Amino acid sequence: MDTVETISNQVKRLPLPLQAEVLDFVEYIIYKTQLKSTTTKNHEWLTLSRGMENEQIPSLCQDKQVSQPKTRRSILELRGLGKHLWQDVSVKDYINAERDSWDG
Repeated sequence: MDTVETISNQVKRLPLPLQAEVLDFVEYIIYKTQLKSTTTKNHEWLTLSRGMENEQIPSLCQDKQVSQPKTRRSILELRGLGKHLWQDVSVKDYINAERDSWDG
């Protein structure tokens, strides 16, 4: 049995709210990996381009637009993300199940 099948079988054994938490965590790991990859590529580019600020732009590239740095984003943009995972979950039942799990 491969890793994906093992994970799938284990997640199926969990209650629905916990399955949603696993999915949220997986999405977070994917986001974090993509962010790290982008940050690493940007750092490499900045390192390579250091000192080239005053160089002439080759005529071949002069008609291309230079992209502006991205503006800072707000955490509030994440509001509502993943709400489809919780649409069939009773808040009261979920909280009670969590509290029951604290007692062991």
